[in-house]
Amino acid sequence: MALQAHVTRNNLRKPQVLTLGDYVRQNNLTWSGQNYANVQRDLDWYQYVRRQANMPIQRGIPYGKRPRPKIQSRTQSVILSNNNKVGLSKINSNAPSVTLTWLDLQAEIPPKDKGITRTITKALCRTKEISESKILLKGVSGIVKPGQLLAIMGASGAGKTTLMNLLAHRRPGALKIAGEVRVNGTKMGRYINRVAGYVQQEELFIPSMTTREHLYFHAMLRLNRDMSKEQRINRVEELLIFLNLKKVEKTVIGQPGLIKGLSGGEKRRLLFASEVLCDPPLLFADEPTSGLDGSMAFTICDAMRKLCNQGKTIVCTIHQPSSEIFQLFDTLYLLAEGRVAYFGERKNAQTFFSGLGFNAPDNYNLSDFYIQTLAILSFNRENSLERVKYICDEYEKSPLYAEHIAEVQPYHTIDDDQSASSSRLFSRSPKYKTNFFTQLRWLLWRSSIDAFKNPFEFRLRFILSIVISILFGLLFLRLQYDQQAFQNISSVIYLLIINMSFLTVQHGSNSYNRQLSLFFKEHDDGIYRTIPYYVSRFVLELPVIGISVFVSGTIVYWMANLYNNARTYFILQGILILCGLVATSVGGLIGVSTPSPDAAAAFVVPIVIPLLVFGGLFVNIKTIPNWLIWIKYLSWMYYSNEMALINQWKDVQSLECNQKDNTTCYRNGTDIINYYGFNKNNYYRNLGLLFALFGTFQIISLVVLLLRARFQRKAG
Repeated sequence: MALQAHVTRNNLRKPQVLTLGDYVRQNNLTWSGQNYANVQRDLDWYQYVRRQANMPIQRGIPYGKRPRPKIQSRTQSVILSNNNKVGLSKINSNAPSVTLTWLDLQAEIPPKDKGITRTITKALCRTKEISESKILLKGVSGIVKPGQLLAIMGASGAGKTTLMNLLAHRRPGALKIAGEVRVNGTKMGRYINRVAGYVQQEELFIPSMTTREHLYFHAMLRLNRDMSKEQRINRVEELLIFLNLKKVEKTVIGQPGLIKGLSGGEKRRLLFASEVLCDPPLLFADEPTSGLDGSMAFTICDAMRKLCNQGKTIVCTIHQPSSEIFQLFDTLYLLAEGRVAYFGERKNAQTFFSGLGFNAPDNYNLSDFYIQTLAILSFNRENSLERVKYICDEYEKSPLYAEHIAEVQPYHTIDDDQSASSSRLFSRSPKYKTNFFTQLRWLLWRSSIDAFKNPFEFRLRFILSIVISILFGLLFLRLQYDQQAFQNISSVIYLLIINMSFLTVQHGSNSYNRQLSLFFKEHDDGIYRTIPYYVSRFVLELPVIGISVFVSGTIVYWMANLYNNARTYFILQGILILCGLVATSVGGLIGVSTPSPDAAAAFVVPIVIPLLVFGGLFVNIKTIPNWLIWIKYLSWMYYSNEMALINQWKDVQSLECNQKDNTTCYRNGTDIINYYGFNKNNYYRNLGLLFALFGTFQIISLVVLLLRARFQRKAG
């Protein structure tokens, strides 16, 4: 009876007794659960979930359901509107409204020292403080209905971010979690991103892209497959107008301190536009106004208010909103010490606090008053904790709390779990809106923009290649083929290999690692797969490496007077390109394996220097101790150097020998090759080993990235 009463109050599940089947379905839940695939008893929502899972819509009408008009197309043309008060046009006109509920959510941070480590620490280091578990959320519950804009507020450490991450199923880390989050009574789990958008606090963009290019990229990969290119462009145009970004549509996004671009408010609006682009019925926003002035913050919140007026469900965390912004929220969710201090309509919050003896001063910002009342003051901690406990206890005793719990519980009695079982819709459906090749195409498009428009990606490397090559050429200018110069000739070849390896590894590690956060965010949102992303990054490295090698190799080759033969020149260029490919694979492996760009840069020198030393120039290969010889086989610089020196010296038939003392005289190129401990027969072996190292490092890098992408949501 409680469930039926709740359904009667809720417009989302308003029952209609039109047939015998309706009567049976409402009065015999066991029979209904056994005979209907739609255990939610809400056809609109069930069909919408099937569409989001890319499953065919079942045309048969379940017994007892009233026939509905035939749907011609699930995606409607985007209609531009000059009335900015209306909001955004709906892409999926048949998408149902969404009610988000959570019941008895609990989150706890386990102690750092666990198991035997904790036991040993207690026994041997009694003076050392043992970490204890910390409870972040203490059984909180809530509900957000269609058309509501919910503001989660509280002082620092109240649990706002933790609650938001649990609701959006984002990076719970090592938290111990209990309780349930449901969408229209459905356990969505990690599939919640199929029906929800997430505006995170961190601004992640490709800085060299313009505003329009950024939205265009998202439109091509995130919108439904049955939308035409014209409809996608119209959707981008509508968002630019709706969020007042039209005047900066051709401005690069930029990066503070490096590339001048959009302002902080414009970036916030662009981030917001990226998430509402695909018209999600549910939207999460984590501190959408952080770092913005009053006017910019109001623009963002006013946009959310307009979307709610269209029936969307929006949950956001916000810190110290102005009075004008505070009036835009219709529902407050106040947290303190992991507990709910108040949950209800914004206009009734002041009455609730006044009833407990906490009266806001006249003309005082009520949001500031609530946060200060629930804050834990360091200089008065005991009294603050008592005050918070009193407010939370009184709320849990209030009729408002009982009413909300009674409203939430029926949603959590429905047996519809899409989160885990292999028989569910989403586990059998593709996660992405586009196929592999479409993703690869647009990722290549975006990477090419970044490579050729970002001054630190291509132009800087090109300039450095020219400057360093000219320096090498002047240092080894027009070398002669005699007994004194052969070491210089061998040295300049190895310097080319070292320069190519160091610059490529350094750039690759930084480039891959710098975009990891953006990759994890977009991968979580289901924009593209890991493999096309990795392939696009590598493919764009090929022309950059090729141009760098051609420029530096050509300048040094002719200035240093290396062997005057076109075939030898092109073979050396090929060796340097292959060396660069292996180096970029090593740089990629470092980049995807390290937690930050600084850590990636710190790993480059310790990894490259030992391999450089064993390259065959600084240490003669014949003198390496047996217990260190294995390092040589990991050095792509050793294989490249041996091939390059064989290529340089194998056709040299004679060298001038004017030594008057008993010093050994090297008569031809073969003597030089033997001097360095190299063997002509190793040439093709080295070629195969370079390709093997390249493939091995690429595969390892891809596997590491796949594993990090898979577990980042859990461990992030």
